[in-house]
Amino acid sequence: MSEVRGARSRAVRRAAPWLVLVAAAAALPLVSGDPTITYLATTAGIYVLVGTGLNLMFGYTGQVSLGQGALVAVGAYTTGILMADHAWTFWAAAPVAVAVAVGAGTLMALPAFRLSSWYIALVTLGAAMAARSLLVEFEGLTGGWSGLMGIPRPALGPWELGERDILWLVLAVNVMLFVMVRTIVGSRLGRGMMAVRDAPEMAQSVGVAPARMKLFAFACGGATAGLGGALLAVHHGLVTPDDFTLDFSILFLLVVIIGGAARLAGPVIGTLLFFALPELLTGLAEWRGLIYGAALLVLMVYAPQGVAGAWEKLRARRRSSGVPADTAHTDTADTADPGVPIEAGPPRGEPLGVELIGVRKSFGGVHALRGIDLTIEPGTVHAIVGPNGSGKTTLLNVISRLLRQDEGQVILDAEDVSRAHAERLARRGVARVFQTPRLLGTSSLRDNVLLGAYTRERSGGPAIVLRLPWARREQAELAAEADRLLAGHGLAGRASEEAASLPHGEQRLLEVARALMARPRLLLMDEPAAGLTPRELESLGRLIRAIRDTGTTVVLVEHHIELVASVADVVTVLDRGRLVTSGPPQEALGDARVVEVYLGAPA
Repeated sequence: MSEVRGARSRAVRRAAPWLVLVAAAAALPLVSGDPTITYLATTAGIYVLVGTGLNLMFGYTGQVSLGQGALVAVGAYTTGILMADHAWTFWAAAPVAVAVAVGAGTLMALPAFRLSSWYIALVTLGAAMAARSLLVEFEGLTGGWSGLMGIPRPALGPWELGERDILWLVLAVNVMLFVMVRTIVGSRLGRGMMAVRDAPEMAQSVGVAPARMKLFAFACGGATAGLGGALLAVHHGLVTPDDFTLDFSILFLLVVIIGGAARLAGPVIGTLLFFALPELLTGLAEWRGLIYGAALLVLMVYAPQGVAGAWEKLRARRRSSGVPADTAHTDTADTADPGVPIEAGPPRGEPLGVELIGVRKSFGGVHALRGIDLTIEPGTVHAIVGPNGSGKTTLLNVISRLLRQDEGQVILDAEDVSRAHAERLARRGVARVFQTPRLLGTSSLRDNVLLGAYTRERSGGPAIVLRLPWARREQAELAAEADRLLAGHGLAGRASEEAASLPHGEQRLLEVARALMARPRLLLMDEPAAGLTPRELESLGRLIRAIRDTGTTVVLVEHHIELVASVADVVTVLDRGRLVTSGPPQEALGDARVVEVYLGAPA
């Protein structure tokens, strides 16, 4: 728990400079009395609100949207129509505006289920381009080119909010949103979003449904855009189609990129820069577009994580330069104690068995699996070996449902899962270690391990966002379990380090720790020994046997024959997609056909 509290204090220290900057920017209009500054500050606050929602979509989930301006227009016009034409109060109109914008955002999200991020950008770009034309076309509802005028200010009983009061309202909404987003990002939901962004297949293997997570991200973006539009309508008092041009939509994406995508302070910094730069460049109006473009290009080349990311990297470099060489972390081969017990909890149920019946899989004209019939007994270490291209990884992908077979059946514990998705198998207790470590590179070691518990967590989204006691208690217990697993893998005291900073061997162990965090009933391991030192191989062998002894079935794809012979109960040999033999290690590895497969000549 002390490690968790230390991580929180470090997060507060990292955010402190930005919080001071935001506080100063918020205090300036409140103490200056200048109505122009107050007006600009309110507009900037609304932009921060919309940018924060887009940061959840783009920064944390990897969904590029150029249509946020269109969603802001939906919120603004919905509010304007209800307040100006139907005499609704702001407090009644704003929730409706949010709901309508969420619906529009959900419609924009539908292509995200099948398209890559950049194709989604084109779809949302089309929405942004169409928004202005639609606002003009439906003149009877929207007022056409004239727009909607006479939108009243919000009121509390007889008291109508003034300009400064609206600024206070915008600031309060941003503070609440900041706390909510910070809670989401540090929770199961945030880890799932980042998994979809960084490694979709890994996300599915831990139980994350990418389509559902993308839908959640678009809904969040739609909600903040709708609320931003509602506030913009009462702030300006009128809305027109000219307020919602294509440039307006692109602005929000630039705000997130320049400020720092996947950084909580990114939208704040990006908005402040966009509002400060025009004042600094008033004498260079004709060069403003060129200056913006050059600045964006420089950031993308030298600081792709934006201003906030560049600042964090600079601070990390300064901290690392002050660490004495003899205290710096070295590779696992030097730091990990192979005698340390692995603190893995028992599996979530009885070990799972697998049966493959006539499984075939082709990629174009290449036959990866040719009618595989195989039974994997529960509670055993079943190794699958064979030369490169023999179909080993394809077989694991079919078992884990990351690939669907062309023919045949996959039976998991007497249940036909031939048409199931990978996330469903994760909920049944299937975990995966990939051939190349697939991690949340910019996240901490603890968060990477916690991702393995995705299907174990019982607290829903509302409980997480509201930080209800049982949700906080569950997260604290899981964090403590994750720290024990890290310690058992030679990574004690390093829970807050970024996963991308680890050498290959430690990344391997981190991925194994994530898989064990799921308390799996079936563990699929794809070449876990690749790149490990002899000492690490020795530890890995003990670990695999320990996992089996706790009651977990292990399916091991491996080229390291000595490791296979020392840990496997059964060895299956594949060659060119066909099953050559299957049996006890000495019998299978000593088979003349296996010798021929590996040596290329009859024994």
